[in-house]
Amino acid sequence: MPDVNAQQAQRLINFATERLGRVEGDGQCWTLVDNAFRHVGFNKPASTYVWGRVINNLSDARPGDVFQFTRFEVTVRVTQPDGSWEEQTMSRGEPRHTAILESVNGNRATFLESNVTDDQTVKRNGFGIRTATTTDDAGVRTSTTVSGSFTIYRPQVSANP
Repeated sequence: MPDVNAQQAQRLINFATERLGRVEGDGQCWTLVDNAFRHVGFNKPASTYVWGRVINNLSDARPGDVFQFTRFEVTVRVTQPDGSWEEQTMSRGEPRHTAILESVNGNRATFLESNVTDDQTVKRNGFGIRTATTTDDAGVRTSTTVSGSFTIYRPQVSANP
């Protein structure tokens, strides 16, 4: 089966953005993606938590791909030039979490996802997806540490829709 093209992938993103702030179906993370696939006519493999063809390199990920997180955790520590620091940890997938990639910029990505808060509404969230450290012009160091894993899936369409 062929991969979705950019225009088809945008339809998946549009489905999710139209639902921002609302509960989709039963509010589970995979329900947002499953309902989006059904709505836009993408092929859903029979295997649970499989959303198309596996993309092996993060650098090849593109908007509309589906990330399947497994025990994924991101810790961000911001250290000021005086040595003081603040740290925040965010997790996805206990053990699994499904989200639609909206955009990726270097080590950071923005996802459309649900069931990440108690209200189960669809949200747009950005977070680090690679371990990295940067220092800005003012000397503020931001360290992002990532653990766990994710699989990237490229949705597919039937050869003869």
